[in-house]
Amino acid sequence: MIENFDRLHGLPDGFFDITTANIRTLFPNPTLVQLDGRDKNFLFISILQHGNEYSGLRVMQRVLAKHARDLPRSILLFISNVRASEANLRHLPEQVDYNRCWPGTLMEPCPTSAMMRRIIEIAHGLPLFAAIDIHNNTGKNPHYACISDPSGRNQNLAAMFNRIAMVFRHKGVSTLAFDGICPAATLECGLPGNPEGIDNACRMIEELLTLEQLAVEAPAREQLHLVESHLDVYIPKHVSYEFDATADVDLRFERDIEERNFTLQDPQQVFAHTRVDRPLQVLDDDNRDVTDEVLRIEQGKIYFNQTLMPAMITRDKLVIQQDCLCHLLQDYLPHLSEA
Repeated sequence: MIENFDRLHGLPDGFFDITTANIRTLFPNPTLVQLDGRDKNFLFISILQHGNEYSGLRVMQRVLAKHARDLPRSILLFISNVRASEANLRHLPEQVDYNRCWPGTLMEPCPTSAMMRRIIEIAHGLPLFAAIDIHNNTGKNPHYACISDPSGRNQNLAAMFNRIAMVFRHKGVSTLAFDGICPAATLECGLPGNPEGIDNACRMIEELLTLEQLAVEAPAREQLHLVESHLDVYIPKHVSYEFDATADVDLRFERDIEERNFTLQDPQQVFAHTRVDRPLQVLDDDNRDVTDEVLRIEQGKIYFNQTLMPAMITRDKLVIQQDCLCHLLQDYLPHLSEA
């Protein structure tokens, strides 16, 4: 069984005026839109995989309005979780996370994963130049790109967005599903609606519409600083927590915890306070529990065992429940990643 999705050849009337609140008046189901341009090597772009991350819609409205009469490069646009977009949620309670069920996922097969497999099959049947997945963050973070394969082309693709990029291997994300097919990157455009994030994504896509090819040689360090994510931090459901150091709960964070995103946290810095033995869980890329290797508790204070860089820390409790508290980063070290 496959989740229903629609296919269009061209944009419907009204595309440039819709918002996420009324998106289903034009796109009642997830929709794959083929837009033919002068260059037949397609740019695949996915938006709204998380329904409340709406910057991608604004980006594509702006870019496609500019090229309404003459599109330099063909685009395959996947307008993803429209039902969650309508509700302004990451995903609905009965749904799986759309960006965790692409080919390579660890999830059990389901109608949504079957849909994503079919999307990849359709895209793979076309000449592809690159694939872009546009997202937002829930916490305070710089704008950055994510790549799963640190090839030279992928690094150059990421450097077109910003000077910092993350190497990640989260199973089931769309970017990973394009490895071996074409260069691919996820764009993290800051908070939803952030003007600078929208501007950066628009600028990058404009460049990709006319770029002849991506360089094979990796960019220099001053052009791109690569970090990597192998660890995800979760709060178990039975643990009570607040972002208030004085709260009477199992786990307490400082109110300004989001300010630690993309800053180094050494083993002597307190990450949080707790009154229980296992207030957090840390999983690696293979879904192995590595909590005891990564964290330690001393007199109710939680520390990392090595210098790490938190990213995407959020105070949004629904997102924490549906995804995670944060990721933990280090500088990208090829010899360690390939071991």
